[in-house]
Amino acid sequence: MQRRNVFRVGIAYAIGSWLVIQVADIVLQSIGAPEWVMQVMLLILLLGFVVAVFFSWAFEVTEDGPKREAEVDQSQSITRVTGRKLDRSITVMLVLALGYFVWESRFSGQEPVAESAPAEIVELASAETVAGVVADKRKSIAVLPFQNRSSRKEDKFFTEGIHDDLLTTIAKIGSMKVISRTSVMEYKDTTKKIRDIANELGIENILEGGVQRAGNKVRINVQLISAATDKHLRAEIYDRELTAENIFLIQSEISQAIAEALQATLSPEEQQKVSVVHTRNLEAYESYLLGRKLWTERTAESNAESVRHFQRAIDLDPGYALAYVGLSDAYRFKVYYEGIDPAEVYPLARRALQTALQLDDQSGEAYASRGSLQRDARDYAAADADFLRAIELNPNHLPSYNWYALSLGGPGPE
Repeated sequence: MQRRNVFRVGIAYAIGSWLVIQVADIVLQSIGAPEWVMQVMLLILLLGFVVAVFFSWAFEVTEDGPKREAEVDQSQSITRVTGRKLDRSITVMLVLALGYFVWESRFSGQEPVAESAPAEIVELASAETVAGVVADKRKSIAVLPFQNRSSRKEDKFFTEGIHDDLLTTIAKIGSMKVISRTSVMEYKDTTKKIRDIANELGIENILEGGVQRAGNKVRINVQLISAATDKHLRAEIYDRELTAENIFLIQSEISQAIAEALQATLSPEEQQKVSVVHTRNLEAYESYLLGRKLWTERTAESNAESVRHFQRAIDLDPGYALAYVGLSDAYRFKVYYEGIDPAEVYPLARRALQTALQLDDQSGEAYASRGSLQRDARDYAAADADFLRAIELNPNHLPSYNWYALSLGGPGPE
């Protein structure tokens, strides 16, 4: 399917359909067309998606026109040339889509889904491109940055880590649309009203909360709020002994409570994913959180320091799969932020990911990171396969969509 450009055709068709729908929506509203016109158009586009994918699989474009794939001499195949043309077409359509978001945010009465370019690409890919649907009917939620209510300022990274982990856990529920960390971080310590934040992000529900750490105890309180009514749908306080296992247990309970409150479907597989205890070693967990925080700062010093924290997490718990994923990401970023020769660190990054997947072959994060490593090595077919596997395992893992989009443009840092 990759050789025949089936995935590329599907992505190009989905993005093109999305653009057609946006233009049609504006035109049909301006002429007062009945609602059924748009419904018929949606049906035609969805049926056309199936047809387009089938023909891309069964036929191949040649210099003499389309031919059945079985009739084409593979030595004369030009699928690679066609693939590059499709890549350019997809890139152009993504630029047009981003241009639409900019126009909508500046000249229309509606707010864009998110402000940063990567987040916009992510929302487009997750809602329409990869899923192959035009309208996103999932329950939408934004998890705002948590308040650090501990007396020690050094607990700030712990609070931020809990927030990131909870956001990631909720995102494993495929029937929910979760706004990216990049988009919600601008609301840290905000005084904006819930309804205004929801309008800016284009979502229906908001989760806010705080973390208090004192001695061997931890308290996490959360409030799930409906943006339309500004009423609490759920409010809970979790007082537990401070252990890594309890932290993951609280995150699982919060995720399931949100799904229940929003009447979101939680499959048995998703139930298992949100209940995973990644490590039972609290020190290893804290080292991992600090490593992730430093890694996101994107400097030579912070990246080098993150390697040490990820390695310490692994030393404390050799079975901590996510720590190996973090270590691999930090090794790979040494090329971009520390100027290290790829030949020196890429083998280390690959080895770390191999261990991560041996420990947890259902880790979407591991496949996404391996896809980025494959992209840097210019093995785009392998990278695409890993990104698609990451998205299959975790439909809300926003970096996977972002890195998959970047894969169309060649190697480079995220």
